[in-house]
Amino acid sequence: MEDKKELTKDLLTTSFKELIMQIPFEKITIKMITDGAGVIRPTFYKHFQDKYEILEWILKKELADKIQILIDNDMEEDIFRLLCNCLEKDKELYKKLYAIEGPNSFDELMHHFIFNMLTSLKNKYPLKSSGELEIFPSEVMLRFYTFGLTGSLKHWIVHDSSYSAEQVCDAYNYIIHNSILELIDLPDSKS
Repeated sequence: MEDKKELTKDLLTTSFKELIMQIPFEKITIKMITDGAGVIRPTFYKHFQDKYEILEWILKKELADKIQILIDNDMEEDIFRLLCNCLEKDKELYKKLYAIEGPNSFDELMHHFIFNMLTSLKNKYPLKSSGELEIFPSEVMLRFYTFGLTGSLKHWIVHDSSYSAEQVCDAYNYIIHNSILELIDLPDSKS
């Protein structure tokens, strides 16, 4: 029974993806989605409350579930690479999803997903102790990284960047291991 439920959700999601590639999100109707999936309208509401919930399903199935496997297997070093590869694989789809505006937008969902993922990593592993870090709540640090990651990923997808997922991962690794002050050529301080 659970397999049939998931199959139906996947059919509806596939129909939605085909539609979003052709027409703007706000013009997609539930009837259009169900017609494309070959099901009746009440079937949609057995699986999703609205078309925004399909965005949550896409994020869960295509990104979150895959990343959770890495976390469960202590392979956290590969999370960002997998995330970039998944986004690159369906770059045109994600570009359309990022164009959706409003409080239930894909951008908002991605922000919550990344924040929750970073929070679970912080809870799984202790923070390195540092006197300087103790003056800031860990939530401040998590929000800083969340805004940086979500903004960078969105910019990469939306602005037709020619960088590959591999190049984005390499840049990310370089940036998180170097402060901005190490990256710029500051003039020598004069006493």
